[in-house]
This record gives sequence, C-alpha cells and structure tokens, in this order.
Amino acid sequence: MRLQRRGLLAWAGAAAAAATLSACGGKSSSSSTLSSACTPSPTPTWQDAKSYGSGRLNMLSALYQDQASQDSYANNMLTGFFAGTGYSLAATYTSLDKLPDKVITSLAAGKLADVLMPGQGWVPVLERQNALAEMPADITDGLNLDQRLMTGCYWGDKLFALPYALDLTVIGYRTDVLADAGISAPPRTLDELREMAKQLNAPDHGGFDVFGAGVVHLWAMLVGSYGGSLFTPKGGLAFNDGTGVKALDYIIGLVKDGTADPAKIPTGGAQPLFIQQKTAMSPMSSTLWPALRRSHLDDEGHLGFFPLPPDQASKDPVVLQTGTQLAVSRQSQFKEVAFQFCQYALQSQPLLSAVSMLPAVPPRSDVIAGSQLAGNRVMSAGLANVKYATASLGGCPAWIDLEPVIEGQLMAAIRGQQSSDMTVGNLAKVVSDSLSRGA
Repeated sequence: MRLQRRGLLAWAGAAAAAATLSACGGKSSSSSTLSSACTPSPTPTWQDAKSYGSGRLNMLSALYQDQASQDSYANNMLTGFFAGTGYSLAATYTSLDKLPDKVITSLAAGKLADVLMPGQGWVPVLERQNALAEMPADITDGLNLDQRLMTGCYWGDKLFALPYALDLTVIGYRTDVLADAGISAPPRTLDELREMAKQLNAPDHGGFDVFGAGVVHLWAMLVGSYGGSLFTPKGGLAFNDGTGVKALDYIIGLVKDGTADPAKIPTGGAQPLFIQQKTAMSPMSSTLWPALRRSHLDDEGHLGFFPLPPDQASKDPVVLQTGTQLAVSRQSQFKEVAFQFCQYALQSQPLLSAVSMLPAVPPRSDVIAGSQLAGNRVMSAGLANVKYATASLGGCPAWIDLEPVIEGQLMAAIRGQQSSDMTVGNLAKVVSDSLSRGA
C-alpha cells in the first residue's frame, strides 16, 4: 500500500496542474466530473455563498458505515443546508482504511471532493500535497469550539481543518470486579496499573485488554505516559527518543504477565473482550457506549474510568484524542459554499444530530446538556479529563507511509518475532525515509 500511495503522489502535482487549465473559466483547479454545473459563487464572502450561483458539490467521508446513518445524514444535514439553494451535495462513503487511498487517487486525477472528512492527524499529509484550502480566519467565530479539541487542525500557523466527530480514549474498568479484588482506587502509575492487572487475572478473564481499542492507540497513549509523543509539533520524528521502546516493552510485559493474550483478539466482527466480560480493564471511547448499554455494563456498579496513568506519579495522566475533521479541497470550484457548509455543520443542532448517530464527542460541549449524549458515561469521562488529551495519532507528513505498517510492526514485537528496539528502529526509518523523499 505504501509504494502504491507514493507512486500516486509523485504525479499528483502534475495532474492537479492540468486540471487547472480545464476548470470553468480558468478560475479553479477542479475537474470533478460530478461538479458539472460550473457556476461558482460571485459573492466576495463565504458566509452567504450558497445564496449565489449553483453547482453540485461532492463529499468524501468514512464517518458513517451503514445505509441508515447515511440516509439520516442526508436528510437532516445536507437537506437542511442546501434546500432552497442552487447547490446540492453528493456524498461518497468509504471505509476508514480505504479513505487515504481514495483521497490520494482523487487528488492525482484532479477530482478530489469539495468537502473532505479526513481522520485527525492527516492534515500534514494532505497539505504537503497541496490538497487542502486554508480555512477563513473567522470561520470558527461564534461556534464555541473547545481549543483543546482542535489538535491537528493547524499546520504551521494556518487552519486547514475543523474538529467534527471526535473520540477521547480512557481506561474503562469493571467496578464490581475491582471491588471483589479489594481494589478501591485507580492506579497512580504504570507500575501500579501492571500490578493491578496481574492481580485481576482470573481463569475466566484477563486483567487488562491491551488490544481493546487497537494496539496502535494504546502504544501512542503509553508513549505519552512516558513523557513522549509520536511526532514533534512541527511534524518531526519523536517516538525514537526512548519513549517508543518503553511503551512497547510495557505492552509486551503485560502479555508476558498473562494479563493480555494476542491469541484472544476478537475476530470476525466479535464484540470486544470487555463487552464479553473477559477482561477487567480496557481502553475505550464513546463509540463503545451503545454496546455497553446492551450488555448492561453501563451503570456505576459495573463501569468506572480513569485516564492512563503516567510512569511517575508526579506527571500527568494521558487521554488519547482521535476522530474525524472537516476540510475543504483546494481543487474545489465552490470553496466558499464548502466553507459555509463546514461552519453550518458545527452549529449546535446540525452537530448534535451528526455526532449522536455514532456516538462521537462533539468539539463543543455546550450541545451535550439535555441531549442523549449527556448519558454517555464514556464520553463524560473523556471530557472530564480532556485537559490530559495530549496523545494523538498522525501529525506528520510521513503518516501516510507509517500508518499502513505500524500495527504489523508492533504485533511482530508483541509476538516475540523481533525486539522492541528493532521495531521502533524500523518505524523510525519509515518516517525518516518518507520525510527525506518529500512530496
């Protein structure tokens, strides 16, 4: 996958340049076959752009996987914005793992959708390819966005994306299981967490499911717990400073303790081990809430939370911040309309409708009170600890090359096929090689 993406990127710039010559009136760099009604808005401002001109916009998203949710989004969101205007929007949905390749192939062909919903952490990748339009400076005015939930929206000092449907990963635990074991307080350090996990091991369940939210997610959190990060604020390599090895060694230690077993990772769409009541603790985010309710594990008698503890009690714990963002293609013929749609999507009622279907964390907490999201205890735990949401995925142009291989490398070390040092060295080389190649 990595070689395929790099090959496509090599000729993306030429294709985009050719598209500039063929766009309507020579004013745009989009040659999208679906945007056939080429009447860009003449208005000088984006705030009322949909009131002028006409055309068909396209959106590329991996946010909704089932037809019912896609239909609901179209009826509640798209119709609500485009009704009575000369514009419409056609949504294309794909799976999260296929989204990057679809973005890159569309970009190379000069047919990138007007509105994009990239995963958090992908802005540096897309901006290196000149794919994104810079957001208007005033687009966030009046939206009450939580600045702590805007991780990865900026590249340099420019705003290229807006937070939309987010996840905050904390550690969930079975309060009844811990109480039966005589444990009355959450762990203060990683050492205490490991000892607690060993104490909670039992014939019918493990102590800590390191694979519950995905091993990459936990590794990123642990890097933060050891005081590091995957990348620097400017997108440079950072996890090879020793924290990446320590984080991986910690996971391997939990497996050696018998706390977790890679052979027991659910497959074929099976529920996570926590839902199966086969583990006492597990990383989790708000999207797990419906399954917790169906399994009757949602009440305080069964479920509690804490952020991942640090390696030393004097340091801060860690919450992982991931999710989906809103962005606008630089190739779009209708950038102003797309900007207005993004701003509309983050207004209270449209946003609440969109995130409630998942459910995901909205980037503005004022929409939660009085809604069904208020009862989502995983979400509440994440927001209560949002000041610790310093760990994230992506944030580097090399993420396009690292993301496809990172899980396989980590699992090879966990299964004893290679050392932690070799694994982190391999991953660091992928990043270094990618950055040295450039766009």
